[in-house]
Amino acid sequence: MKNENENVPLALPKKQVDLVIGLYSSDKINEAMNMIRALNEDYPNVPLLFNLLGACYNKLEQFDTAAQFFETAISIKPDYAEAFLNHGVVMREIGKLDHAAKSFKKAIEILPKYFEAHNKLGITLIDLNRFEDAIEHLEWAVAYKYDFYEAHNNLGVANRKLGKISDAAKNFEKAIEINPSYTLALLNLGDTLNELGQKDGATNCYQRVITIEPDSSQALENLKKLSTG
Repeated sequence: MKNENENVPLALPKKQVDLVIGLYSSDKINEAMNMIRALNEDYPNVPLLFNLLGACYNKLEQFDTAAQFFETAISIKPDYAEAFLNHGVVMREIGKLDHAAKSFKKAIEILPKYFEAHNKLGITLIDLNRFEDAIEHLEWAVAYKYDFYEAHNNLGVANRKLGKISDAAKNFEKAIEINPSYTLALLNLGDTLNELGQKDGATNCYQRVITIEPDSSQALENLKKLSTG
């Protein structure tokens, strides 16, 4: 959840909104929700408050309720890009991938340079086996935010699905260059290098993962397979 103070109506007290966001960020979800509801009594029909409630219910993994609050926020403010993004996130969580894709697309229509929405749409399209479309949006994500290491990794996943193994390796390497501790990209790069027959490179990736996460079962298992393969 982002601090949306720039979207807060003048009548809504900024200090109280900041406090709500602080409680949310500290995982004090029930306290945050109580404060939001109190604010909602004095400031009804403010879309930000419904978006914040949706974010709270999302964090509590009550996804259907979260979706309802995001939908309320959108009904009040139809150009609320972040509420569409958040709605897409909960649609993914409950397995409604087509609905999620529509929400992410709507967020992008409102804010074309919304790199996070491009990334979320990209991974959703991967799940829908629409790899070319996924690549298009993931490339936009890294174009708008060059250091978006998660999107570089996701781009690698999409390229690998299409059999573009060398391109995928470069994507994973870029993600790791930006964030050397990003174990997901290290695992993906290890698998990709192994697929390319570069056993030493794959071994190095898995060993780096274990240095960061000593209990990584996937890295340990992959190393075992390499040593016995």
